[in-house]
Amino acid sequence: MAPLPKPTASTVRAIYKAYEDNAESRDGRSISVSTLAEECERKLYYDFRWVSPQEVINGRTLRIFESGNIEEERWIENLRMIGCEVVDRDDNGKQIMVEACGGHVRGYLDSEILGLPEAPKTIHVGEIKSHNAKSFAKLVKEGVRVAKPLHYGQIQTYMYRRGRDRGIYLAVCKDTDELYAERLELNVEFVVRLLARAQRIIDAGEPPAKLHEDPNHKMAFACGWCRHKPICHDYAPARVNCRTCLYSTPEDGGSWSCARFSKPLSIDEQAAGCPAHLTIPGLVAGEQIDADEDAETVTYRMYADGRLWTDGANDNKEAA
Repeated sequence: MAPLPKPTASTVRAIYKAYEDNAESRDGRSISVSTLAEECERKLYYDFRWVSPQEVINGRTLRIFESGNIEEERWIENLRMIGCEVVDRDDNGKQIMVEACGGHVRGYLDSEILGLPEAPKTIHVGEIKSHNAKSFAKLVKEGVRVAKPLHYGQIQTYMYRRGRDRGIYLAVCKDTDELYAERLELNVEFVVRLLARAQRIIDAGEPPAKLHEDPNHKMAFACGWCRHKPICHDYAPARVNCRTCLYSTPEDGGSWSCARFSKPLSIDEQAAGCPAHLTIPGLVAGEQIDADEDAETVTYRMYADGRLWTDGANDNKEAA
């Protein structure tokens, strides 16, 4: 008989809960620069359209995020120790923001650095990350582009949007405190393709194709831990909000509009949705068999059990 697991100490549980209680629970307003190089376009679309329930992050993970922020501050101080000039805030004292694709792609720079020993007169965009031992060893062996493609896309986008032609990827191994630095040259062709792909996802009226049709295939291991798997593969319903509604459209400036009521949509309105919500057909796990334009309803035969479901049938059609 296997021994019973040792219970987590009450003090530890209380600390984790404190992190969870203080965490902000909200959807991202845009596609994050940190995810632009994500292999699955459908995942980016689902993120952007708020298709799945809000992700609940546990206290231990939140503390890991905090440790990453602390490591960034330490790296910056280390750079200043060796005589570098490091800018990590804008003129208003906030982290430097980068935007693309009409404001629907956003990210925040860790730093811009002048005075690196390798090239003292060149300003570099600095991206700072921490790794466990296995991840760090892979990074040292293969370099950031191969070992961490999302990080590579992130720093390349920052360089491009900031008008810099050099960057430096700074990493630390959490297990040994070993440091790693890799200078990168701007790859314009790569970034242009990456942002064109992001714009295509932003403009898409329907979800892109699945990366894997069978989530149980040996090559589809990433699907197993994707938070969108219930909707993408298991016939779960999409969350009701303005971004999953076929009346909504992303506009320039990072804003959204509603064609049903001819109005711009605030972030709070987008999250709340309204009674006139009609789900984007590609997010419904069913075959469309009827539509009533006057009643503003669409009827589907659901794949899971063959039942009929009429979207919009019980809605009050007045604006919220």
